[in-house]
Amino acid sequence: MIEFSFRPEKPIDLDSTLDCGQTFRWVKDGEWWKGVVRDTVLFMKESLNEITVKSSSSSLLGMDISTGIIHYLGLEDDLDEIHSTLRRRLSRFNRSARDISERALSEASGLRILRQDPFEMIVEYILSTRNSIPMIRWMSDSLSAAFPENRVDFCGETFYKFPSLGQAKLISEELLTNLKIGFRVPWLMKLFSRIDQESYFSQLIPLTVEEKLEELIRHDGIGYKVGSCVVLFAYGELNAFPVDIWISRVMKDIYGIEGSTKKIMQFGMNSFFPYGGYYQEALFRYYRTHKLGRILN
Repeated sequence: MIEFSFRPEKPIDLDSTLDCGQTFRWVKDGEWWKGVVRDTVLFMKESLNEITVKSSSSSLLGMDISTGIIHYLGLEDDLDEIHSTLRRRLSRFNRSARDISERALSEASGLRILRQDPFEMIVEYILSTRNSIPMIRWMSDSLSAAFPENRVDFCGETFYKFPSLGQAKLISEELLTNLKIGFRVPWLMKLFSRIDQESYFSQLIPLTVEEKLEELIRHDGIGYKVGSCVVLFAYGELNAFPVDIWISRVMKDIYGIEGSTKKIMQFGMNSFFPYGGYYQEALFRYYRTHKLGRILN
């Protein structure tokens, strides 16, 4: 086990960051957040402006654990600049929109966009289609546990690493059906068979936001909503603006904008450039926290 503590140079709120719908395999247990990030089990807690980390591995997403934690938590993002830019963008809208947005941004002062693994994000956001957060977590955990070799015993508890693409290619349609994945099964089976190697995901890095989206939506089960989530939460394209049923309601409520997912997405990206993703997450968390617009999961 690797254990260390550090004082972030920039503000972060672990609670809002790990519980705002952008990640699924984290659970709060007392003062600790416990989760699995691809193939690393992590425990983290925040106290007196210090974050303590316990890790099952000396590396995280291809980086040494200390560097990987900084990157994973989005601590390289300048939240002051991001929020001040968003407030300037909001100045062109009416008082009601500004007031709601100001409350959302204020409550998200330490919320950060995570930098997650692209393959895991694609699978989990396909699972998210017409699904609740607890069920997405259950499906992801169950899929991981289908591989006994992925078991990690850590601090007296058992966790499972997320499958590699090579392992995913061995998954049968029957197994996915037994995991109650339902109508998403054909999408995942095609995804696993069509992508040859995980290097596919690194090849998307140089592309623009729009180019990444157009490439991702070529896969069955990935529309603009799932694609935008992957682009934002895996590739760190901070202007990506995911639109699900909840954000559709929020944007209609605040701005009167409605229509296709793509139309609302483009409105968000154009209006809150270059940080549409941070604005979207602040709104989503605010509406969910205060149970507005029926965001209850």
